[in-house]
Order: sequence, then structure tokens, then C-alpha cells
Amino acid sequence: MGAGLFEGDRKAAWTALLHAHARMVTRLSADLDDANLISLGSYDVLVQLSENDGRLRLKELVNRVVLSQPGLSRKVAKMEAEKLVERLHDPADGRGVIVHITRTGRAALRRASVVHIAGIEREFTSQISDQEAAVLAAVFARLGGGDCVGGQASGPDGDRAITADGKAGRDGGGLRRDRGVSGHRKPAQVAHRRRDGAARGPASLR
Repeated sequence: MGAGLFEGDRKAAWTALLHAHARMVTRLSADLDDANLISLGSYDVLVQLSENDGRLRLKELVNRVVLSQPGLSRKVAKMEAEKLVERLHDPADGRGVIVHITRTGRAALRRASVVHIAGIEREFTSQISDQEAAVLAAVFARLGGGDCVGGQASGPDGDRAITADGKAGRDGGGLRRDRGVSGHRKPAQVAHRRRDGAARGPASLR
């Protein structure tokens, strides 16, 4: 290991990471907005739910979302009004809330994943080699404390793909398969694949 000083290539790498992250998130968010699809923040929430059998306790969801953790309760309330999710009473906790993805939410996630995956390929996966992808995945997994394996986002078919912000998904890559939807998550999730094994179009978010 190096001296760890904030200078030279280490400083340049950190600065470049911040700028690249901001740029990619901005562009991926704009892709969804321009297509009149769900927001990137809503996409993140739906991906986390789809990766966890379609439901999570609100307090668990807070720890899993990659974007916009502050104000998540208000975000979920808005998504419920849009019929993307529903809030249920937690039988194990009288004051707890379980967030469950709806059929409308699954459909919205499928539609958005097509645009999002294409954006991820355009902004990230098509810009790096296989060797660079392997190095980046290992580095960010280590920096993430081992939470990142392959990516946070998944696409509509349930396979893992890269997430919008470049973070890797939790729980072994972040994407647990939800029988109906797959979606966006984490540091360098590489390619998205269809059920027939063929790589999806241009690229994906989670």
C-alpha cells in the first residue's frame, strides 16, 4: 500500500471519480426524464424492492437505496400515490412499515430499465475494457467493505447490471431476483442479460 497521501495519482483518481459519478448520474437521470419515465430515485427504490422478493421494511430500504436516502419516507409516500408501491403494516413491529412493489411498479421498472441500461452502456460499460472492468469491480468492492459484487442495478429480466451511480449492489451484488422484474445495481455491474442469455442492447442501470 502507498503512503495514502492526498496527492499525485491518488488525488487525481479521487477527483476524477467524483466528477465521473456526478456526470453519469446527471445524464442517466436525464435519460429517464426525457423519456417521461420514472425518476432515477424511484428506479433505485423499485430495484431494491425487486431484488428482495418485492418487499422490504422501510428501515431496511433506507440502508439499501443508493440515491436520495434523506426524505425516503416522503419519497415512498409519493410513490404509493403513483401506485408504484404500497405500504403495509409490519406484523413483527406494530410501528413498522413494509414497502411492497406493485404490478404498476414492476411494469414501470421494466420500461425504465430499457432506457437506463442503454444509458449505462453508453456512459460506462462501453468505455472500459474487460480488464479495466475487473480491476474497477475489485477496487470498489473492497472500498465498499465487501458489499459490492458486480453491480447494484438489475434490468427487467432479473440479471445484474450496472447502477446509475456506479455503486455496487448489496448482498452479493445487490440484485436479488424478483420473479417479475429485475433492475439497477453497483460499483461496476457489468452486462445485463436476457432470459435467453443474450446480452441486452446498449447498457443498463440496475
